[in-house]
Amino acid sequence: MGFIMFVARKTQLQNKQNDVSFQLTSICNKLDSYKDLGAILSQDSVKLDDIASISPSLFTFGLGRLQGIDAAAAQRADMEMNMAAQSGMFGANPDPQMQMITRQKMYENARKEMQRQLARELNEVEKDLQNKKTRLDTELTMIQQELQSLDQHIANGIKTQIGGYGLQG
Repeated sequence: MGFIMFVARKTQLQNKQNDVSFQLTSICNKLDSYKDLGAILSQDSVKLDDIASISPSLFTFGLGRLQGIDAAAAQRADMEMNMAAQSGMFGANPDPQMQMITRQKMYENARKEMQRQLARELNEVEKDLQNKKTRLDTELTMIQQELQSLDQHIANGIKTQIGGYGLQG
């Protein structure tokens, strides 16, 4: 009866090991995808090749964030330009080229700030995924250790059982 319980527990642990291994693989893939996305989104200028290399699971998210950052930075630059014009920063006869350069700098500064904010958000997601990965690694190690112990108990049980019949194991 004890032998059957050991085998049942071993089967249960093997199923759990498979489940944890699958979860671990999934989290590792997500972690890699988020790291790649973070590297792409932190660049000063994102190329079409960079966008195409975003993981399919995060493509919509990444593209949406890029578009959102661009639109928000443009809106912020326009607001700052309006405030600067109202405060008289450009004088009575503003130079259009100077205004264009100033707006571009305001846009770039706003975009960089928003990219830094997104990088912090992605780092938090990466930390959460890393913590889950560490927890699953620990759980997998414990399962493997228990499986080794069960294998020894089963092997010893078999030796004991066959020894009672005058056989050698």
